Amino acid sequence: MPYVHIITLIVIVSGAFILNKKETNKHRKEMVSLSQTINNKGKEKMNQLVKQPDDFTPEKVELIKTTICKGATNDQLQLFVEVCKKTSLNPFMKQVYAVMRNSKGVQTMTIQVSIDGFRLIADRTGKYAPGKESTFKYDGKTLVTATSYVKKQTQDGTWHEVAATASYDSYAQTYNGKPNNFWAKMPEVMLSKVAEALALRKAFPADLSGLYTKDEMGQADNNKGVDAATEAKYEEVQAEKINPITPEQIGELEDLLIEGDFTTEELSKMCAWLGVEDNHLEQLPQCKFKAAKDGIQKKINAKKEVE
Repeated sequence: MPYVHIITLIVIVSGAFILNKKETNKHRKEMVSLSQTINNKGKEKMNQLVKQPDDFTPEKVELIKTTICKGATNDQLQLFVEVCKKTSLNPFMKQVYAVMRNSKGVQTMTIQVSIDGFRLIADRTGKYAPGKESTFKYDGKTLVTATSYVKKQTQDGTWHEVAATASYDSYAQTYNGKPNNFWAKMPEVMLSKVAEALALRKAFPADLSGLYTKDEMGQADNNKGVDAATEAKYEEVQAEKINPITPEQIGELEDLLIEGDFTTEELSKMCAWLGVEDNHLEQLPQCKFKAAKDGIQKKINAKKEVE
């Protein structure tokens, strides 16, 4: 084969190889781009599913009105439901609360979020991680401040630590000048939750601006100038509102419901009347146990009379 033909053949083969390599690289880039697009769409779809609020049916709204927002006006109820939708927080899981207060004869409502609700909102951003353990400062044996830490990822992919400090004097809930039951027994836990809420709001202002936790706002209920008996009764009532019924008490109610041989629809109405979700008797607070037990027994007696 002439030398010129050999050179020409080499050039042609080399050119074909270069073109093939370019096409391969182009195809690879297209595949990577397509993969990223699919992945981003998948993440976007997942975020939509995660952030999609529960469907507030008329039955659920009525349940909220008679339990969580008891005494609220229609406008206040609508505002509470809209906040639940906006934040995608579940009031039945105690992630968000409606705190009703009577101020000079006027019923006011404050919407407060639990610390778990704050963590959930931050977690949904995909840029949150828990920080290190809270740190505390003392004056002798007296708690002075708590500092809590969270982590946030910025747009460049870097993780930053965000800290916030809360002082005991500013947030401790008192009654008759003394810390209430929870702040007296576990002050570090209570104050660290306040500091964590401050840190989360600092780290995620777009998501948490205007939202406050119950622990931050609890000092608004501080009471002064009452006798010890009234104070003890107040703390007892507050504890009953917070503490759920025991497993033994749940068993008592379940036995009554079985004895009553209620239909699924009747059980659903019963749970709505008790102020809990279907099949979630554990949501019933201590302060409502006796009334619930007596009410179920009356319904059983009424069914027996009809039969």
